[in-house]
Amino acid sequence: MATEKIARQGLTPRHVGVVVTMMLAMLTATGIVFTAAGLCYRPVSEYFGVATSQVALYITAVYLAQAIGATPAGWLFDRFNPKVVCTVAALMIVVPYLGFAFYPAIWCYWVAGFIIGLGLVCVEFTMTAGILSRWFHTNYGTVTGLVFAMTGVGGVVWNLIGQLILGPDLAGWQTLYLTFGTIIAVGTIPLILIFVKRTPQECGTLPYGMPLDAAAAQAEEAELAENPAEEPGYKAKEVLRMPFFWTLLLGAGLLNTITTMSQLFATYVQWLGHDGWGGVPLVALLLLSGTLEAFASAGQGGGKVLIGFIESRSVLVAQAIGYAGGCIGLLMMWWLPQLFGEAGIWPMFCGGLFYGLAYACSTAMLPYICREVFGNRDFDRIYSWMITVFNLIGAAGATGWALCSEVFGWNGFFIGGLIVLTVTFGLLCYTWIAGDRARKRTWYTPDVVAARAATAKEAAA
Repeated sequence: MATEKIARQGLTPRHVGVVVTMMLAMLTATGIVFTAAGLCYRPVSEYFGVATSQVALYITAVYLAQAIGATPAGWLFDRFNPKVVCTVAALMIVVPYLGFAFYPAIWCYWVAGFIIGLGLVCVEFTMTAGILSRWFHTNYGTVTGLVFAMTGVGGVVWNLIGQLILGPDLAGWQTLYLTFGTIIAVGTIPLILIFVKRTPQECGTLPYGMPLDAAAAQAEEAELAENPAEEPGYKAKEVLRMPFFWTLLLGAGLLNTITTMSQLFATYVQWLGHDGWGGVPLVALLLLSGTLEAFASAGQGGGKVLIGFIESRSVLVAQAIGYAGGCIGLLMMWWLPQLFGEAGIWPMFCGGLFYGLAYACSTAMLPYICREVFGNRDFDRIYSWMITVFNLIGAAGATGWALCSEVFGWNGFFIGGLIVLTVTFGLLCYTWIAGDRARKRTWYTPDVVAARAATAKEAAA
């Protein structure tokens, strides 16, 4: 009976609409708030007469609000109409973002950043997980990957568009905030109002891949209940005594600071165009301030595929590629404009592609290492701890890199990046080696051994 073909719910316009809603929300809200943030650091700092680190502090506020607001957002989503909750969350992003064009003081940016973070955690995580998990019985991982890939696409698109609106003298920063705020509003609110429903049953359909026949669905659930999948791994309380758990937390947090480095790339390119190494500006960069970040976003998009493919075969090789790519990318951005002047501009942009390999590890590698080392038993709880530290340390990095460039100059910025890269991947390398040895002594059974045991058991029977 279990092998009979079962008729299942197919893809309907409502399912497609839900996916498109999530994709556009990630493309516009998340893509603009994070990947295009650095475009306006320099002009805003000049307008208010403050250091760029004070401007970058609003992104730190976004990260902190996301860490604080994740639990309340989930509670509100579960207890109230999700369409209303998500619409309000979208407005919490749009209204403060539009206000960036009008705020009279820099502290208003910090308050606005915190409000944006509270709204963004709902739109980026709560809405995506809470809706897609109910609408897709099968292929949930595929659609989730498709949705989150839009952040990389946004990094390419919005930085290229933003640099044109800014102009060579960066005078268009207020227009840029108004334009991007409007794009976020159009990309989120209308589709949320049209397509967001907690369950597909409210629209007269079923989750994609769900058996159409009620009896078949019940039989499938009963079969899963009778033969539950084993969940090998450590208990959450056990990992607290393991050194490689703490190196994973610290390595994850430092890796997030590597990703926040890219928010300063536009500021660096603007500095090259207006000031330059040795006081020689590269005027060709005046209209290309967002291109380096666009290349970095493209690199991390392709890097996710490459790192994901390699890590399933060798985690250490994937780590080596991420580390080498990050170092090569930062060195190209740092040295090529100094050595070759304007002839080094496009090779410097290509350095963003290499840097993207390290950037990609934050989403492509961390969940994989966490699951492989600690198993599935308490994965959600262990992973949530890692993500909390990931966001908190990343929040410090958002302002820390701006402060580093101010205190130590751009030489210090890139040297600091190389040091953090080395420490980060050293910690992650230790985590994998020590964790792999420990799991083989405790809960982990390699696939080859498991297959041999199953064959021997069948032969004995």
